[in-house]
Amino acid sequence: MNATAELVLKPTSAPGSLWSWLVALPRDGSFRFSLKFGIAGMLAVFVALMSRSHEPTWALFTVFVLMVAQYIGAVEEKSILRIIGTVIGGLAGYLLTAAFEQDPLIYFSLLGLLVASATAMFGQSRYPYAFLLCAMTAVVVCSNGIAKPENSWIYMIWRIQEVVIGILSVLLVQSLLWPRYAADEFLIGLRELFRDLGDFFSSIRSDAPGNGLACDERLNQLRQLLRFGARESRYFRAKMETYVELLASVRRIHNAIRPMAGLRWKNPLFLEYAGGRISELHQVIESQFALLATSTAAAGSQQKGLDEISAAVGALKQSILDMRRDPRSGDVAVEDILGLSLESLSLEEIHQELVRCRDLLEGLPLKKKKTTALKLRLLMPGVPTPFWIKNGIRSAISLIAALVLMNWVQPPGGATMVLCAWLFCCLLPISPEGRGDLRAWHVVVVAIPCLFFLCLGLILAAPLLSSYAVMNIVIFTWLFVYGQVAYKTPGVTTLMNISMMGLVGIMGLNAQEPVSFQSIADVFFGVSTGTVIAALFQRTLWPLLPQREMRERFLELLRLQRTALASGGARPEDSLRLGLLPGEIQLRLANMVRPVYPDAEIPNLRALLDHLDRFTANRIWEFDPCEAGNARALTQKIRDCLSDILEKIETAFSSGHSCSVNVAPLQAAIAEFDEWILAVRLESMSLNADPLVTIQLLGRAARYQNAATHLMAAAEIAARLNPSLYSKDNAL
Repeated sequence: MNATAELVLKPTSAPGSLWSWLVALPRDGSFRFSLKFGIAGMLAVFVALMSRSHEPTWALFTVFVLMVAQYIGAVEEKSILRIIGTVIGGLAGYLLTAAFEQDPLIYFSLLGLLVASATAMFGQSRYPYAFLLCAMTAVVVCSNGIAKPENSWIYMIWRIQEVVIGILSVLLVQSLLWPRYAADEFLIGLRELFRDLGDFFSSIRSDAPGNGLACDERLNQLRQLLRFGARESRYFRAKMETYVELLASVRRIHNAIRPMAGLRWKNPLFLEYAGGRISELHQVIESQFALLATSTAAAGSQQKGLDEISAAVGALKQSILDMRRDPRSGDVAVEDILGLSLESLSLEEIHQELVRCRDLLEGLPLKKKKTTALKLRLLMPGVPTPFWIKNGIRSAISLIAALVLMNWVQPPGGATMVLCAWLFCCLLPISPEGRGDLRAWHVVVVAIPCLFFLCLGLILAAPLLSSYAVMNIVIFTWLFVYGQVAYKTPGVTTLMNISMMGLVGIMGLNAQEPVSFQSIADVFFGVSTGTVIAALFQRTLWPLLPQREMRERFLELLRLQRTALASGGARPEDSLRLGLLPGEIQLRLANMVRPVYPDAEIPNLRALLDHLDRFTANRIWEFDPCEAGNARALTQKIRDCLSDILEKIETAFSSGHSCSVNVAPLQAAIAEFDEWILAVRLESMSLNADPLVTIQLLGRAARYQNAATHLMAAAEIAARLNPSLYSKDNAL
């Protein structure tokens, strides 16, 4: 989600000297964000220390989690939800600890129920951050107040005070220093998406056409920006349907381009009549993509470009009419006509979608312009998914285990251990690496030695850290580097979480009082033990694994394709989802443990995904049934066969059994369809039918042929897979 801004804000050319690099540096997006990150953190630390706060670490922790949002609207929403969640969680933690701490069974049961419910609700779409902060604050108050339950209210007050300090620091810095608005960056990213589409379109006539992955990645980034923009402004939310339709329209352009890849004109008659016209049409479409990719393109320029495309489309149609009058046209092979028809249909679809994009863009408000007055509605929270219900339960169990260990064994850094045990168990599975819980023990193996050397360095540097100047330099540098990583990362990775906990722990050593060995030991043992407890429950209780996530996304892809075939179309959000799922599956495939699977398993899964994606690109469900002859019955028969194959592959993934698909009915249906295509060709020649109508009709027929070819290839690959491996915890 952050790459869109990076592409715009970074220097456009490499600096030729140190001076030019220094001049360009303030315009670099990552430098600006890292600088803001450091300033916000230092401001929160300064205010917390000046107010003689008991726990300045909580203010710094607040800066970490709020600054990652990056956009004004997201920060404002998270700030409000953080306050609400903190107050509710603090009150709940205080009341539980003060009233039931002496009765462990009731205390742990009620606390576990509260944390499990709040964690599960974090996984639904409305006010998730408030639920997360409710659970976190309850954990903090209970873990710190369990030793003196009658004084647990103090920790509630301290927590609220520090959270407010962190929120105000972030809001001040984000509002005054280079504020970022998701609505503006969405339009910037959309222009970059048109540039990517132009590059993809330019590559289709090469020997190695691009696969459009850059477009898929950009679509995913813009989809996330929509979420942030909806949080920023009710005026943005008023145009949400337009934004979603824009992305769906762009996706349709991408799907229209993809079937054209590899088409070559070798027929002399086509080269004579249509070759030059098609080349001209390609050039004006490329120019229009380039125009849409610029921020200075005026409406008049866009209209001129669209008029040029219309003229080029008209010239292509005229060349087809002229070619039809040539006596040699009767000798052209059906395969060549289908190829020309396919490209003509795709180019016309691209033109139509470009016009639609222009109309949609003109309907958007200008930057920061208010459109209509909207009433805010308080919406009820949604229902969490089964994964989040399970994640809430196991996170609560991890928390209770850490609390029991803290209460009975009293290890160093007990409060930190409890927080880490719950936090890592809750959040690490959804890190953007796509690994889920698979690498939970790897995190332990990496984190503990790193923490050991960090704490050893703290022991050696304790005299220096007693200086505010040295400590502040350490904190600012750490924040700046963290900001560099956060700017380019769509989410918070495992190492970022551990780094955050490490810096927050170091902040607790700031020289309001002398730094002791015990304080450093508390940081090490607290984070290390919490990581071990979290990993134990992550890997043994309902683990989230790449192979299972991959399987679930394959099932979603197949279900959406079958639904589109059955209903004769896909909703805009479903079309967008069909475009995003391949990238999500690829991420999970990259994290599957290869020694567990046969050598060809993962390459076959990638090939299956590619054919299913190419099947989607033909979008045959968007074509109205043709009335010519028995075309309606034939196309319906093909759709039924395609749906049956998709259902068989889906059943194999869901049941874990091998896939057995009989493609003979589809082959027979395609053979009948080929005969109909030949009959249409002969009839159009004998009756002197409108060749433009025939071309459009045959272009759709070519789409059906392509879709069937890719799905038959997908069925062949699916038969070689072993779906039983995708539901097991093979790496445990």
